[in-house]
Amino acid sequence: MTPVQAAAIPLFMTNKDVVAEAVTGSGKTLAFAIPVLERLLRRSEPLGKHQVAAIVMSPTRELARQIYQVFEQFRTCVDFTLQLVTGGGRSAADDIRDFEKEGASIIVGTPGRLEELLASKGFAGQIDVRELDVLVLDEADRLLDMGFSQSINAVVRALPKQRRTALFSATMTDAVSELVRAGLRNPVRVVCKVEDLQSRGVERRTPATLQIGYITCRADRKIAQLIRLLRRDANKKYIVYFSACAIVDYFYRLLSKSPYLKDIALFALHGKQDPKKRTATFDTFTNVPAGSGAVLFCTDVASRGLDIPDVDWVVQFDPPQDPKVFAHRCGRTARAGRLGRALVMLNKGREEVYVDFMRVRKIPMIRHPYVLADLTLAKHAAEAMSVDSQDDNTTRPVDEADADGDELIQALRKQVANDRDLYERGTRAFVSYIRSYTKHEATYIFRVKDLDICRAAMGYALLKLPKMPEMKDRDATAFIEYDVNVDSIKYADKVREKARQKRLQAEKTKTKDDKGAHKKRKEAWSDARDARDRRRERREKRERKRTYLEQKKAEEIDKLIAAARQENENGGGDGDGNDDDADDWAELQREERLAKKLKKGKITKDEFERELGFDDLE
Repeated sequence: MTPVQAAAIPLFMTNKDVVAEAVTGSGKTLAFAIPVLERLLRRSEPLGKHQVAAIVMSPTRELARQIYQVFEQFRTCVDFTLQLVTGGGRSAADDIRDFEKEGASIIVGTPGRLEELLASKGFAGQIDVRELDVLVLDEADRLLDMGFSQSINAVVRALPKQRRTALFSATMTDAVSELVRAGLRNPVRVVCKVEDLQSRGVERRTPATLQIGYITCRADRKIAQLIRLLRRDANKKYIVYFSACAIVDYFYRLLSKSPYLKDIALFALHGKQDPKKRTATFDTFTNVPAGSGAVLFCTDVASRGLDIPDVDWVVQFDPPQDPKVFAHRCGRTARAGRLGRALVMLNKGREEVYVDFMRVRKIPMIRHPYVLADLTLAKHAAEAMSVDSQDDNTTRPVDEADADGDELIQALRKQVANDRDLYERGTRAFVSYIRSYTKHEATYIFRVKDLDICRAAMGYALLKLPKMPEMKDRDATAFIEYDVNVDSIKYADKVREKARQKRLQAEKTKTKDDKGAHKKRKEAWSDARDARDRRRERREKRERKRTYLEQKKAEEIDKLIAAARQENENGGGDGDGNDDDADDWAELQREERLAKKLKKGKITKDEFERELGFDDLE
């Protein structure tokens, strides 16, 4: 057994709630699968056909299917029924029909579908959970961070309180505060650490067999470095992480048609894909045999818990927004004691602080040398990461100009200029990149004002800069516009181009007002300007209302004072103090003014009480 299995399984079998934290690839799935099956075998009374003994919840469909496959391997030696319930392609009604037909002593699923089956009005009560013994939350911190808390709470409320609950993940810091909401009672925490013997027992949060490197380059050189890395070991299996779905789509389509990677199989996976296509892509990439070059472009949807065999390299083109995800991404390689390499690409400048930041988080990294156009490594650091190659001892200076990198970018831009689909996807991808950059949790490292946006746009092979609020007051001289009329760029797909021409022809027949409105809608890529206008209008409206109410109140007070004085002049009152009423109204008006000053912070509370004479009462 692995350490996490040796520690967690006995606790689970002695009726303890377990919170297990261990590095990726350490065998956490078996650490809860074996106790679940053991508890099922040791039941004093057998389960009924429609009774459930255990539920396993995971954050993604891919991970849920992987856990299901692990349980399935035990069906040859253990008699139990099993069902997978996830969204995408199947309805909840389909899952209920399968359950009624076959039954399921163990259910594996995602939070949304489990909530629908167990807690929704339409299906609640159709699955018998009265005999449920175990609830497992795999990648628990991710479940709680992704906004599934409401679904988890709904599922937990639908389950018996007398049960065992277990949480498993490679990172558990944020989930600890949510343990009560997840339904644990007096949990036992298991933490399996990895120590680096070469660094005198320094703790690390990644497997010892995983070598993590970083490469620094200009923002417009990242794509060239990625292509060269993939070509350098073309027979390896890579996973490349990007920060947004639009970026994955764009680079997949761009590089699939590029001659630079024509001999390497490319795949794309992200959360916005059609469920069937997403499943087919994942299965195809997983089944690529070792020694056959393959690259998976993906988002963090494939960063958690997935056990993809024979992954040699993990490349993070964009560092993750959440630093905790970094270790999970790297953990797709070097699993179960195998060797693996990971690499993160950083822009020169402030982003280099990220290396020290991750070292503090117990994830050490070493510098990877710049990859030159001939695919040799330019040794510019003594601690350069070793690679299996005859070129390890090559020493060449890093050329910042990198003329070959400029040629590569120009070739990609030429490719974009020949297909309107690439042009539009590239613009959307770049806007998504800038927006995701602003959402980094390490905001003191990843700051948009320090990002060289123009060079980054060149690295995305853009033909022109999009209109964005982030470009305000920026020096755009570093960006060289491509010599082409973007309105004349045609779709490579003839059907789409025909539809576009038809749409353009229809627009010519519209009135000038319609054209102007259409132009205005297309003018900006961000909603920031409209939102700013709406906020200003609301602010001005509130100010006008406040001024009106103040004037109205002052007028009413003046009228009351005038009425009191008039009454005094006409001989009103009790004859014992004709000016008392007027004085009272004047005093009220004065108190109102002082109260406003106090509310606005122009005077202190002590000054307010002093003016009203409250201090004399003490």
